Amino acid sequence: MTSLQEALDAAADDPASPAWDFIWQESCHQGTCDPASADLLPWLARTCANFSCQDRERAVVLAGFIAVDADDKSRGLYAEDIATLRALTLECLASGASSDTTFVYLQQAILGFDGDEVWGKELDRINDGEVDVQCPACDEDLLIDLQTGDSSIEPGLSSQLATRLNAEALRLGHESVATTLTYLFGRVSCPECGATFNLADEVASHPR
Repeated sequence: MTSLQEALDAAADDPASPAWDFIWQESCHQGTCDPASADLLPWLARTCANFSCQDRERAVVLAGFIAVDADDKSRGLYAEDIATLRALTLECLASGASSDTTFVYLQQAILGFDGDEVWGKELDRINDGEVDVQCPACDEDLLIDLQTGDSSIEPGLSSQLATRLNAEALRLGHESVATTLTYLFGRVSCPECGATFNLADEVASHPR
């Protein structure tokens, strides 16, 4: 059986190594990272610095997931490494993400490094293409389509964060992401009771 140290050595030598799968599995389970995985942040900072922007994309996304689930003590202890990883992720964004999906994950990683416990974990709903929420007025379960713009959505940007993410996506040539952000941060009309509400607020109130 591969040890974690063997996997770290193999992964540091090759950004495409299967060892990265092992590291992900050891660190994160069902969307949540073990707080002890924060000990990997210094290694991730060193390793990512040695990779090209495109080669480090997956690694910085992992680091973002780890950082957002780290406890306050670990975030303080590894603050310098988190700052380094954030800067390396910004380089990935600026140089051109390999796909729209990866672009969203990179934006989410930045939020994870910033300690945003909601959107550092929930922004990739954009990649899922749909959001399930409850109407806050009548509790009706709603499945909202983000891919083509559900007819119940009035597009918008309901927060400063949404405006920033949308502007970044437009500036860096990810127009479809920018459009989907206006759906995620728009207003929804409930087909059952007619109430309108901010979709992002309901996502934030009931995270996965």
